[in-house]
Amino acid sequence: MGLASKLAAAGVPAPGAAGGAAPSNYGAAPPQQQQHQQPQQQYGAPPGPPPAYGSSYSPAPTQDGKASYAPPPGPPPAQGQYAPPSGPPPPVGYGGQQSSQYGQSQYGQPQQQQQYNTYGAPPAPGRGPLPQTPAPAGGAGGAVTVESILALLRHCVTDQKIQAFYPDPRALEPIARRIVSSGALQQIASKWRLPMEIAVDLCKLSLFDVVLLIDDSGSMSFEEGGSRIDDAKLIVSRVAEAASAFDDDGIQVRFLNSRIEGNGLRSEADALGLVGQIRFSGMTPLGTSFDQKIIQPLILGPARANQLKKPVLVIAVTDGQPGGEPRDTLARVLINASRSLQQTRYGADALSVTLAQIGNDPHARQFLSELDVHPEVGDLIDTTSNYEQEEDDFMRTSGMQLTPELWLVKMMMGGIDSSYDAMDEA
Repeated sequence: MGLASKLAAAGVPAPGAAGGAAPSNYGAAPPQQQQHQQPQQQYGAPPGPPPAYGSSYSPAPTQDGKASYAPPPGPPPAQGQYAPPSGPPPPVGYGGQQSSQYGQSQYGQPQQQQQYNTYGAPPAPGRGPLPQTPAPAGGAGGAVTVESILALLRHCVTDQKIQAFYPDPRALEPIARRIVSSGALQQIASKWRLPMEIAVDLCKLSLFDVVLLIDDSGSMSFEEGGSRIDDAKLIVSRVAEAASAFDDDGIQVRFLNSRIEGNGLRSEADALGLVGQIRFSGMTPLGTSFDQKIIQPLILGPARANQLKKPVLVIAVTDGQPGGEPRDTLARVLINASRSLQQTRYGADALSVTLAQIGNDPHARQFLSELDVHPEVGDLIDTTSNYEQEEDDFMRTSGMQLTPELWLVKMMMGGIDSSYDAMDEA
């Protein structure tokens, strides 16, 4: 049973089950890519004409989205005035308690047995590590505050070494205020059935540009009754929903084989409209497409021109091992990208990568395992096995159940939160 089927069985609506806005935001070149295809545009300005391929347009960021990243007035402090990464502020849980607790519905364990670990503290005896970012400070009812979100964002900046993009810590304040005032955290926590302690981590996506690379090879359609395509739709829609909840940019989507692009996707309708255009066929040129469609135009090109606006999180979703290219192509691409970024003012941490498997192909699992322990690549990426495998690993290391919703969170956060990267590695 695929991930989408498991969510449906659990009572969570699958993509396409509910109505929504008509898809409209795919088919044009992203703002960063346009910098190398046409005259330079100011960040946040309406995009120019689309490239030779693609079929629609990318909406311009709203004024609110632009304002979210403007630093506050007054002279900025000296660069690097973030608190040293020795740990976040003391966590304050719901109702003013000093430690929060995971809800029973998340892991199926009694609530009193699932305390939220203080950041940096060892896990309870017999349990694997749980995500250890700052717990959200809140009052009655689990409301989060601007201060707690600001602490979370600052911790992410230091943890991921992305100070080059956020040299003034005060620039994070309007982002935190917008997240709190939007109510997006409460909406996602309710819809995805997540404890607020987990849902709050998703606000870190606001610091990154999110790009999905989706496998559209032939095996996606003829293996497992086509359920892998359903899983791909689910992933694109959930990532678009989570990322756009905290940032108006939406996400970008590329495919291994198809020349169709998605830019500024913000909703389930956008995701379904995009994936519905794809004809799943061909090989699995994972490394080649990663380099040609993402690394060069969206990351290295802008970085070398000193025009990379935000760090980039790339989530590559595949159902098999590479085909149509040497097996080590992806490893070489990632190593070269890291070395090239080190020569820019942004550094290697301008790129974060998650490789996620859908489907049950053991060769795909083996390929991801090889990359995970690769002496040069392992530290550059997070790998997420298919849901069933991750569920088994999580049960073995923590004694708790991994829900499909938490698998999606782990996939999104593993590349930008070191505690999620370690969830299944105890």
